[in-house]
Amino acid sequence: MTPALHTVALVLVAGAGRRLGHVPKCLIRLSGQTLLQRLLDALATLGIRDVRLVLGHHADAVAAHVSTLPAGQRALLLRNPAPGDEPADSLQWGLRSLTSMPERLLVLLGDQPLLGAPQIDAALRAFEQRERGRHALVPQVDGRPGHPAVLDGLACAQLRNHAGGLRAWRRERPEAVALWNTPDPAHTFDLDTPLDLDRLAQTTGLAVALPPNAPMPQCGMHNG
Repeated sequence: MTPALHTVALVLVAGAGRRLGHVPKCLIRLSGQTLLQRLLDALATLGIRDVRLVLGHHADAVAAHVSTLPAGQRALLLRNPAPGDEPADSLQWGLRSLTSMPERLLVLLGDQPLLGAPQIDAALRAFEQRERGRHALVPQVDGRPGHPAVLDGLACAQLRNHAGGLRAWRRERPEAVALWNTPDPAHTFDLDTPLDLDRLAQTTGLAVALPPNAPMPQCGMHNG
């Protein structure tokens, strides 16, 4: 495992989940566990203790869920008061919570159900092996960028004042970004629509359930 010393994890869970009927996607359950719980467990397995969640549209529901988790899985909660449709503002909000720039920062999303400790560890290892002068690493599967992105202290310092977020910063400074090609689809598999939920159930063979009291989607899913 890659040493977790000086690694901060920033998990962006501020989205509204509009295409899923305004569902907090990180609270979708896979085999009885929420996606957020699975992700926090993976970070704990890697020894990453400084974990920060940027909350937004479903802040109260997510905070209530985090309060029920074991102490080792709880994270610092940061509430974005005006979350947008893109994660850029939540990334900036999270970066501004840092009192000093870490050696490495993981940027993770709360709706990637197949992302676990092996994938996160592989991204950190690739980051350690990047070319000199590259200040960020972005996984890429068949040309599609994914997560977790890994940033060094310089990238963190620049992005905390960059309104366009990581995507715009990458366009402006392509020479500073290492694109890590990986065949693992976990890095790009996320949940946006009911079809994605069906695909997750078919891919894993596991039970997929929406959070309690969530509206019923229009494609094959049930509310567990």
